[in-house]
Amino acid sequence: MTISQVKQTAKESLRGNWGIAIGIFVLAWLIETVGGGLIGWIPVIGWIAIFLLTGPLYTGVAWVYLAISRREQPDVAYMFSGFKQFGRTVLAYLLISIFTFLWSLLLIVPGIIKTYSYSQTFFILRDNPNISALDAITESRHMMNGHKGRLFGLSLTFLLWYLIPLAVAIAGTVIVAGGMATTSYTADPAEVLSALAAGATFGGLVLILASWLITLGISLYVYPYLITSIAVFYDDLYAATEGTFTEETVIVEEEVNPFGTTEADPFAEDTHPEGFGPEATKEPETPVVPEAPEAPETPETPEVPETPEAPETPEAPETPEAPKDNNEPK
Repeated sequence: MTISQVKQTAKESLRGNWGIAIGIFVLAWLIETVGGGLIGWIPVIGWIAIFLLTGPLYTGVAWVYLAISRREQPDVAYMFSGFKQFGRTVLAYLLISIFTFLWSLLLIVPGIIKTYSYSQTFFILRDNPNISALDAITESRHMMNGHKGRLFGLSLTFLLWYLIPLAVAIAGTVIVAGGMATTSYTADPAEVLSALAAGATFGGLVLILASWLITLGISLYVYPYLITSIAVFYDDLYAATEGTFTEETVIVEEEVNPFGTTEADPFAEDTHPEGFGPEATKEPETPVVPEAPEAPETPETPEVPETPEAPETPEAPETPEAPKDNNEPK
């Protein structure tokens, strides 16, 4: 699917579901904001608590948009389903954060590239409930080989929306800085120049506030649209490699080791973990039954020579007529 087709499919999936899509985004944002305000001020413990909250929370949010992209009807409670698999979702969130941070230490670009490499992890966790967090990350890397540019192009079409509030925020910041600089160099606060500087500073602050409100308004539309489009991209990517999710996923209650199941380096390019992902859900191929050997042809029966025709029997000679009797009266 092209980028425009992915976006069109996502928009059709959101038709009739915009209410829950926007509501899920707002509710998740409020939980994170309020929770961070209540416990974020506690050193170390508060930060850990926020991390343990946001990991499963935003995993569940991604699962809601995945369900919407598949024309399902998820309810609000579904956004908390990530907490039912707390160990896997938190560990996946932690590992992705660590790996992305380590790659970003080299340069910003490698960190961005790895962000796209790990982008399918939480969708894979949803469709493969019996694999570990590390294996899901590895599977995401394999799925995104050769497709990171496409996903970057898709996300870029949404990020361009934020150029509007960014321009407003930059303008407001420049005005505030100019006003404050003018005020600091003005000797008499009662002068007209000082009053103009104060007005400019206030106007700049209004622009900054307006940029924040514009960002929030754009996000109400862009964020659900973006995540739903990425979910459509994920299903299309899966369909292009192994098939598509056309059957309901059967969740088997089985304890999973969240620290991985592979002994070899799971991030080696030639290593593909076993027991998960497209290979795990692929239907077994029907064995080909060898054809039975053809029976040898029966040799043709030699033709029986024709029996020669019997010679014709010579016709018997005609019997001569008897002589006439002279005594026959005349």
